[in-house]
This record gives sequence, C-alpha cells and structure tokens, in this order.
Amino acid sequence: MELASAPPKSPPCRLQRSFSVEPNLRQSSLFNFYQPKSGIPKRDRTSKVKPKPSDLSKDGQSPSFSYPRALMKTKSLPANSSARVYKCPLYKRIPGTDMTVDAFSYGSIDGCSSYFLTHFHSDHYTGLGRHFKHPIYCSKITANLVKKRLGVNQRFVVPLPMRTPVTLRGVEVTLLDANHCPGSVMFLFVLPDGQVILHTGDFRASADMETYPELRGNCIDVLYLDTTYMNPRYCFPKQCDVIRYVVRIASEAVRKEPKTLIVCGTYSIGKERVFLALAKALGFKIGLAKEKMALLSCLEDPEMNSIASHDFLSCQIHVLPMGHLSLKKLDMHLSEYKSKFNSLLAFKPTGWTYSSRAKNLRDIKPSTKRGVTIYGVPYSEHSSYDELRQFVRFLRPGRIVPTVNVKSTNEMQKTFREWLT
Repeated sequence: MELASAPPKSPPCRLQRSFSVEPNLRQSSLFNFYQPKSGIPKRDRTSKVKPKPSDLSKDGQSPSFSYPRALMKTKSLPANSSARVYKCPLYKRIPGTDMTVDAFSYGSIDGCSSYFLTHFHSDHYTGLGRHFKHPIYCSKITANLVKKRLGVNQRFVVPLPMRTPVTLRGVEVTLLDANHCPGSVMFLFVLPDGQVILHTGDFRASADMETYPELRGNCIDVLYLDTTYMNPRYCFPKQCDVIRYVVRIASEAVRKEPKTLIVCGTYSIGKERVFLALAKALGFKIGLAKEKMALLSCLEDPEMNSIASHDFLSCQIHVLPMGHLSLKKLDMHLSEYKSKFNSLLAFKPTGWTYSSRAKNLRDIKPSTKRGVTIYGVPYSEHSSYDELRQFVRFLRPGRIVPTVNVKSTNEMQKTFREWLT
C-alpha cells in the first residue's frame, strides 16, 4: 500500500476536465438513489501525507503487496516465442502496465504478466482452467469459485482484500464492490505516473458508490464502463422496488393458495437477493440442485447456508436455471411435485424482460398456462441507462472506454458529451 496523497484545498477537479472518447475499438457484445455530491477535495498527486504508525510495516515503510513464490517466477511469453500469441483487444488492457482485465480467452497475452478477473460469469472467465499458469487477481469469493469450479491451481489464484490498496508491480490496485453478483468488483488502478483508471467490470451503479472515498477523492482519468444497457429504452426500476414487487406478488399467491410452489430463475451466480428476499418474507426454505449448492458454498454466507437444501420436496421455493423458466418446462417441474403443490408461480429476474410497453411494474403481464404462471421482472444486475448517466456525471472522467455493445464511436461520443454538458 503506497503512501496516500494529501488532498488539496482547491475544489474537486471534475468540472475542469476535457472529455474524450476512446477511438473506435472492435468489441464483442457480451453479455437508494443518487445523492448530491459534496465538495470533497481531490487528491493532490504531487504531495504526500505522513502515514500513521499503524500503517507502517516493521521497517517503517508503507507495506506493499507480496507475491506468492509461484507467481514471482511467472513471466509473460516473449514476443518472439514460438508459442501462439493471441491479440488482446485494447479495451481489456490497462495502458502503461502489464495488466489485463477479463482477458482469459486470448491465451498467453504478449506483454501481460498480471490477469485480473472482475467476477465469476463465463463471458468473463472463458479460457481459465487447470492449465492456466499466470497470476489471477480477484476477490476472495471469486477466487473460491475459480478454484472450486474451474480447477485452477491455487498457487496462481490471488485473492485481494476489498477497499484496501495494494501495490502490484508499482501499480496501486483497490477492489470496490461492483453491485453485480457475489464477488464482483471494480478495479481502481493508480499508475506510478499518477494516472487513475477505473474498470467497472459488469456493475450496477448505485447511490452507495457515490459515497466511496476512493471515487470521491480521485480524478478518474480513464473509465472502462459496462455499457450493457447503453440505450435510453432501458430505464428499468431500482432493484429494491423490483424485489418488493416480487415479494408482494408471491405473498398474495400463497395467501390465496397455500400450496403454491415459488420458482426463481438464476444464473450460475447471480439473482441471490431475489430468492433470499422471498425466503425471508415467506418463511420458506430454498431448494437448490447439489451443484448450485456447491457453488453457493463458495460465498461463505451463513444465512444462505441455513435456509438452503438440495431436498426440493421439503422446500417451497425452488431455484432453477433461467433457461428452465418456460411454461412447458415448469409444467413438467410442477408435475414432479404434484403430491405437495397445486400451482406454480415463477419469476424470471432479468433486465432483458424490460419492455417500454410495461414501464411500471404494475403493467407487467404474466404468462399463464394451467397451473403455471411466469412473471418476467426487470431485475437487472447491470446499470440502467439512467444509472449509467448519473455515474458518469458523478465521476466526470477524462476518457471513457465502453466495454460492451459498442456500435458506433460517434454515437457513444455524442451521448457521453451530452451527459457531461
């Protein structure tokens, strides 16, 4: 952890920044609220503050992050190596460093010695496996998942602490909660020359992020932004509002028919807040497949472990893969438990269910067939268009690099300029 810099007495410098957009980059389509900013001053990168004695190591120096021995010997492939070298897109590289973010599908990347993983979703970790021999930096939860699910040698998996700056090869790195799925993080990089880079990974912007001292106290030079819903038609509601709606619909259904089976769709990791809220409100246990339970054990969440079971028959809430939430498949699922349940109510929580024809939650029309009802609810773990705009206006970065769904540089540049005027 390098010495923190003393904040200047001048006002924040966000409004003094010139704005530019990253040149056209070929990218793949991947797949509470805001409080006024106070005038917290920015860091002055030319000055230093005297560290507290508690912040110093035994030799009186600010502690740096130490590499495991296995990682100290790891080197990136030389440019003239006979091994195949893959071309990594610029939007996955951190300029001026040997670091990449979510760039595991390109093999051994020339000039890269440090690989960062924002979260455990397959479109971000594809390429990781037991044969991967480079250092992987991530959160503790993601590290648990990478080792357990992908079989990566633990010597190469380096969990970093949250909200604690560590120094890696001269670059200060801080992990911030991305509000996406368990273990998801944003990476804040401070380069030796003082340049500050924020990589959001996949994230859902929230009011809490505007209170992060790490963001309030820095001028962000480059923002790598999750632009999954970079379209004004995606102005879906807050997560808390959707969860309240889901709980209300489920409570009414159970009150009318106590033998109603509740189903919640999920990905390998994600949507936990929805089925946990249902379990708390209704007092039901959660039924999970054994493989899903094994994954959730990596979250180290005692509350989850106390109400989850792989005995579906003893549970009135079943968590199923999102792809299983069709009328036909759920009718088959209900028939397996017809001795205990008379009807089935399912929730498909994803932002892709949002429709301009149902801008309000009360306008959502469920799909129904016989005893099965499915609600597509706009619960997203990515930022809505409005939230992206607010986040950008809060940070006022010097440059923005979109990481998802970039169709046209001109369109993106126009939108970002409008947000910052």
